[in-house]
Amino acid sequence: MSTNLVISDCAAGVAEWDRFAQRCGASFRCAHGALALWQLDHHLPYRLRLLEIHAVRGGERRKIGQCAVGISLRRRVFADSLQLLPEEQQLWPEAMQAVLGRLGAGEYHYGSQWSLEAPREADLAAIPGVTVTAVEPITVHAVSFREWGSWEAYLRGLSSNARRNAKRAQEQFADLAVEIRQGRETLRRWPALQALKSMLAERKQLDFRLARHFLRFAMRLMALRQNNFLAVARGGGEDMAAFAGIDFGPNTYFLESGARDTRNGTGWHLMLTMLQRAYGRAPGGYFVMGAQYARDPADEGLHFSRRQCRAAFLPTSEVSFRYVAVMPSNVVPLQPLRADPVLPVEAEALIAARTG
Repeated sequence: MSTNLVISDCAAGVAEWDRFAQRCGASFRCAHGALALWQLDHHLPYRLRLLEIHAVRGGERRKIGQCAVGISLRRRVFADSLQLLPEEQQLWPEAMQAVLGRLGAGEYHYGSQWSLEAPREADLAAIPGVTVTAVEPITVHAVSFREWGSWEAYLRGLSSNARRNAKRAQEQFADLAVEIRQGRETLRRWPALQALKSMLAERKQLDFRLARHFLRFAMRLMALRQNNFLAVARGGGEDMAAFAGIDFGPNTYFLESGARDTRNGTGWHLMLTMLQRAYGRAPGGYFVMGAQYARDPADEGLHFSRRQCRAAFLPTSEVSFRYVAVMPSNVVPLQPLRADPVLPVEAEALIAARTG
């Protein structure tokens, strides 16, 4: 059965938008509340436009996707990615072509560091009228729970070092407990998080600015509300380790943490507690630990700890491209249009490597 795609301005309310994004497995950056934060943080002068993608089959029309795009005079930026239902993923090239046709010619940017979507530069380059101008490879570090049959199987698969460190904390602190707060209640334990982050930053000689961290935390709380959570491991009468993250759909996102002492195992105890919590929420979801841009130097210590959690290193990318509107097939253009875009050498080599 043939499929026609219809692109329209979004008619969904906030709750409906978020439910659909979660069904698509989209990142928290696609949440309705997060879009305003994304715009404020990155693209304040842009006008945000929300679009819906409908498939028409056999006379029936059904919503299969949605997206948010920031629009300026010269540039259009996708807020993360196209959100398509899992059973409609094969329509991504057609859906993107339809969205571009609706938005029109211009300079575009697609992708984000939180997206679990496979690299799209090859798909974009194949769309008539698209010229890929830059590709930024990204590796997302995420534990894929669906690869393990049970929590016990995952726990057995962890590195022995991680299990040993967590056990050391339990042996050292008889009163060791983890307190978890959600939504507004996270503000009550925010001071503990920041104090522990400050200790960690001092040990690693990292820049730490309390006002900036509070502003970002408060903005995130206003944007995502109950999706925010904060956990503190406490033992021996003191706060030992803290963890802040976001729940969105089947996925849990690790955003920031701190620890009083990395040698007593409390940080690992808290991490395993957060992993078990995420698995309990969604055994088929991901625990997203962060991302590495190809242009940035790798933190080998951080990568090693994520490998101990059996995180997969998943490729994605951010793509800049130019789109020139292509005439419909039933209209004869005044001049021939070039069907195959010419790519810069670097982008062409990367696409060949991805698809080879």
